[in-house]
Amino acid sequence: MLPVERIIGEEGLAAREQGLRLAMRLPWYRSLPFSTVEVGALAIDGEAVDLADARVEFDDHSWTLAEMAEQIDAFWFVRDSAFLVVPGKAVAPGEDHAVTLTLFVNPPYIPGMKRHNTQTAQLRVQ
Repeated sequence: MLPVERIIGEEGLAAREQGLRLAMRLPWYRSLPFSTVEVGALAIDGEAVDLADARVEFDDHSWTLAEMAEQIDAFWFVRDSAFLVVPGKAVAPGEDHAVTLTLFVNPPYIPGMKRHNTQTAQLRVQ
């Protein structure tokens, strides 16, 4: 899989006290502002996960999915993972799950382009 096709990060899926945490990678060949990336959907074992309360964490920042559209000065670097945190979604450590994530990328220098990326991976909960 090419780096621009991979959107699930090496850190995988983790159980947290507040819910689950999934590593995400930027599916593009160069760094982009977070405002140009949308989390489209998440499914675990074929079941859609409600992302209404989801947040994206990167470095020391945390944004709701709606707030990501405002992050024009926060850049997602291609070598770094960002994390999708879903409060209230429980996953038990040690379990295996089929995780499907969809991201959309809207590069600011290609007007009208909206790149769709979906990846499914079998992940063991950390």
